[in-house]
Amino acid sequence: MPITFQLPAGRATALTFAVSPMVELAWAWHVLVGTEHHPERAGWAERVLGELPDDLAAELSAWSFAVRAVRATVFADPTLPPALDWVQAVTALRSMPPAQFAAAMLRPLLRVGGRSADVADHRVGAELMALSRARGAGATRAVRLLLEKPAAAQAAVVDILEGCWSAFFAAEWRRIEPALTGEVQARSRMGARGGPRAALSGLSPAVAIAEDGRVTIDKVQSKSLAVSDRGLVLIPTVFGTPHVYVADEAGRPVVVHYPFPPPERAADRRLTLRRLDVLAHPARLEVCRAIAVEPRSAREIARLWHLDETAVTKHLSALRLAGLVRAERAGHFVRYSLEASAIQTIGADLLDVLRR
Repeated sequence: MPITFQLPAGRATALTFAVSPMVELAWAWHVLVGTEHHPERAGWAERVLGELPDDLAAELSAWSFAVRAVRATVFADPTLPPALDWVQAVTALRSMPPAQFAAAMLRPLLRVGGRSADVADHRVGAELMALSRARGAGATRAVRLLLEKPAAAQAAVVDILEGCWSAFFAAEWRRIEPALTGEVQARSRMGARGGPRAALSGLSPAVAIAEDGRVTIDKVQSKSLAVSDRGLVLIPTVFGTPHVYVADEAGRPVVVHYPFPPPERAADRRLTLRRLDVLAHPARLEVCRAIAVEPRSAREIARLWHLDETAVTKHLSALRLAGLVRAERAGHFVRYSLEASAIQTIGADLLDVLRR
């Protein structure tokens, strides 16, 4: 099952669209330390990193656990700190209680089994240090600072953010902020006219909205979220494309970051996993090999590969249902051909699903 939630009927106020420079800078940071899955921005990342002071680039790497697969709360939820302009957001970040800031920054490492843990617990601290050591010396130093000197850690992270703002992100934000603001304003108008379902339509090919208001986000992760009492905050992101990110933290709104503009397609999780399952059978791989170069009938495949014809027919049927094989009638026979394009996209689709 993917991530699902039910839109509150007739409660448009529970749905909020927001633009956040803090969230978007975190996505730009995510790209800088993860260009391997943002190849379209590899040139941009190389240029930016090449122009950054060496110490700032090193700090971005050391603290990168806060912006990778699971996002630190301050970079995920625009209501903590408030989704204001940059100066106000940084001021709000500076004024957070240090212990709260440390817990928010450590969220990516604390979210074990879908639940947060207490930073003040010595056993939790020991586990965090162990986890950080697997991420390198820089991450270990950052986590130790958060645990032992949260105020100093807070100042260090704010310095990183302000360094990024001055070095490159202020210019990026001036470029993309008008489009993001326009998207939020358009979505808000759609919601005012047609309700939550209208506001969420067309967010991403990976997001589907049923007639009953059930929203499905096509991710490998499986959970059902309740948003009626918590609220739902949606944030468009340019640098986050193609990810659809869902932040679920107890006591806070459900937050969804969605790509803007929306990608033309998104890999279908169910179809991709079904294709992998179908191809996991060794005999089906043999059948695929038999028709990889030329069309063949089930009888020919069975005779040449010394297989049972009934079993071959069943394998071909499974492959065809998964879109991996096509059939064409030739007189009294049915010939099967491999859908090479479908085979070629499995790897890319799997990466899309896993990274979404």
